[in-house]
Amino acid sequence: METEARNQAITEHNIKDILLHKIEDADMVLVGIGEEFNENTMLLENSREYQTFMQKTKGDSRFQQMLPFLEEIYKKETKSPRIASAYNVLEKLLLNKNYFIISTCMDDFIYDTNLKKEKIVTPCGGYRFLQCEKGCGQKLYEKNTEMLENIMDCLEGDGGLEEIEIPSCPECGSQLVHNNIKAQHYVEEGYLEAWNMYRKWLQGTINHKLCVIELGVGMKYPGIIRWPFEKMVFLNQKSCMFRIHSKLYQLTEEVKERGHKIKEKPIDFLLNRFV
Repeated sequence: METEARNQAITEHNIKDILLHKIEDADMVLVGIGEEFNENTMLLENSREYQTFMQKTKGDSRFQQMLPFLEEIYKKETKSPRIASAYNVLEKLLLNKNYFIISTCMDDFIYDTNLKKEKIVTPCGGYRFLQCEKGCGQKLYEKNTEMLENIMDCLEGDGGLEEIEIPSCPECGSQLVHNNIKAQHYVEEGYLEAWNMYRKWLQGTINHKLCVIELGVGMKYPGIIRWPFEKMVFLNQKSCMFRIHSKLYQLTEEVKERGHKIKEKPIDFLLNRFV
């Protein structure tokens, strides 16, 4: 027991150097970003302006239709600088490496970084595109920026909800909603092209040194990142894994010999050790 505790302490002390070495030594780097990377959810819930507006419009059916757009605005307005800094660290760690990133975060903040867009897939969708709530035509639409501006005016007391025009589907007239898994009929075309590129990239990891990094990946969508990553590390004997999570940091028996578990919030981990 004492030896195990001592080894764990040594690993925690040297984890920065170990991670840097493994990334440098790897032929390819696979990164999974999960729900713990999304700090803005808490900021949104604690926003006084957001809560005040929620109370003022409680029971209003039009407000319920606009609520996702309101959330989009507030998430952008209250974006934590820690998130941007953490992504900057990730950019530096992956510089000049052959990498791919799969993220279940739906805030789209990763697309505001200098990380290669063609090396990112977000299968849960986000706020970038709209779709018909009925999924008709499997089509995607650009957002109406004027509508978002009108909502902002409403938040500031200039105008009312009745003046805001909710976007509708040009095919069937139904409401347009954000293209993400919250949609009742999720249009997967929004991420399928990137997903196919990701699958092709994965085929190239066979018999290559692969460094797998999980940043805050829990059990919300385990079938997207957590379980597939474990299987990849198990099958690829040239791979290693870094699992970083404040609670669900444990490794399975099949991968623990080539894995490192770090009990820490992912953004804290990146900022405390690499900034």
